[in-house]
This record gives sequence, C-alpha cells and structure tokens, in this order.
Amino acid sequence: MLVILGSVAALLSAGMMAWGMFHARLPREVGMPPVALKVLGVAMAVLFAGIGLWGIWTAVGIFRRRGWARISILVLAAFLAFMGSSALLGVLFIPFPTTPGLSASAMENARWGIAACYGTLAVIGAWWLVLFNRGVAKQYFAAREPAPESARPLSIGIIGWYLLIGAAGSALAAVVRMPAVLFGLIVTGWSAVAVYTALMAIYIYLGAGLLRLRERARLWSIVCFGAVAASQVVTLARPGFMQRLQHAMPGFFPGAAAMPALDRIWVFGLIGAAACTVPIWFLVRRRAAFPQA
Repeated sequence: MLVILGSVAALLSAGMMAWGMFHARLPREVGMPPVALKVLGVAMAVLFAGIGLWGIWTAVGIFRRRGWARISILVLAAFLAFMGSSALLGVLFIPFPTTPGLSASAMENARWGIAACYGTLAVIGAWWLVLFNRGVAKQYFAAREPAPESARPLSIGIIGWYLLIGAAGSALAAVVRMPAVLFGLIVTGWSAVAVYTALMAIYIYLGAGLLRLRERARLWSIVCFGAVAASQVVTLARPGFMQRLQHAMPGFFPGAAAMPALDRIWVFGLIGAAACTVPIWFLVRRRAAFPQA
C-alpha cells in the first residue's frame, strides 16, 4: 500500500509539472531560456511518471506474489534509500539561502521539515531492503512454477538500462547547454555540448553492450564507473571548486550567483564515489554470464 500511495503521488507530481510547464506563467527572473526550462520540466515530469508507473507495476506483482516483484521492490528500495540519505545530508550540510520576509527560525523549521521527509524516505528504503531480503520473504514470493532463467542477470540488465537512461540525460544536458564538469574542470558552451555528446555515445555503447552480454562492454563499464567515481572525488576535493562553479553557472542559470558558499560539498563526492562501487561489484561478480572471447 505504501508503494501504491507513493506511486500515485509521483504520478500527480508528474502531471502538475507537465501542466505547469505549458500553462503556468514562468518567472522572468529565472534567466533560463523558456524552451530550456520547459525541456527540463518535461524531463522531470517523465521521470516522476516513470517512477510512479514502475511502483504501481511492482505493487501489482507483490499482491500476486511474483518473484520478479521482490527484485523490483529491492531496486526501488535501494533507490529510495540512496536518494533519501543523500538529500538528507544535503539539507543538513548545505546552508539555505536567505529569503526576504522569512525569519531565521522559520527557515530552520523548514530545514528540519524537509530533512524529516527525506529521512523518512531513507528509512522506508532501508526497511524494504531488510524486509524483502529475509528468507521468509523469499519463500513467500517463490514462483509456483519455476520459469526459465534468462541468460542475462537482472543486475546486469539494470546497469545496462541505467547507462542508456544516462545517455538520454546527457543528450538533455547538451540541449539545454548545461555546463559540464570533469575532474574539477568546468566546461561551458559548445565544448560542454561536445563533452555531453561524447558521454552519450559512450553510455549507449556500454549500455547496449551490457544488454547483449558483450565482455568488452563489461570491462569498459568498470573503467567508466571507476572514472566517474574518481572524477567526483577529485572535483569536489579541489579547493575553490564551488566558487568557480558559481561563477560559471550564471551563464546557464543566473540565479545561481546568489547561492551560499558550500564548505562540506566534498561529502557528496564520497557518496557518489561509493554509489559507483555498486555497479562495479555486480559487473565483477557476474562476469561468468559474459561469454569469454
């Protein structure tokens, strides 16, 4: 029931985002081109709609005691736990910008309210990870008639589709001309478009290769996730990176010039690097599923 309620909320949020992008009056002080702002809004609406449909599909499978539903909700739980805990750290470590007309106590209350919401998501995700990994849960969801197992492990399929979704995200970033960051270097303009285009090609090659169980794609995917982890650590560990980013962002989003200084942003570099170790672990563990050349 929690999955259904959360999925309905995600679908409602997606509908409100889509309606707002095409019917609401967009604020002029944002500074982004209206087309770019609408593209970002629609992309977020599609993301929320996808999560909502995924949740409902998983809930139906849980009610019907399907084995794949247990795996699906474990993936969803990992997503909730990571998103909730990361956002919780962000709310606690990143100072809120001052807002005219609101007192410091009101901003502090808002901070703790938002932290409670994200903390709840993290707790629910962790609870589901424990609950659906128990032996009793595995027996409950055991299929009545064993189905033939696919040659491609579920974890490899998830990583492959994740990379393909990352390719779509890179294409979106190129369209809206978002600055790119690589190992602490901030790239803007057409150079950023070239970077995102290259990333899109790499993600498509790796994602499609993993779905086809190509050994070369598995090896290069390990290299890719390792490079992403190293880039995040190096980027956020470099002194003065956030100041340089805040100087670069107004060209894309002028409101970023008013962002407060961030002193503990390196924490998120460690979180991102730790997240990259998960697909690397599965790519190493499931190497037997890939035909050796």
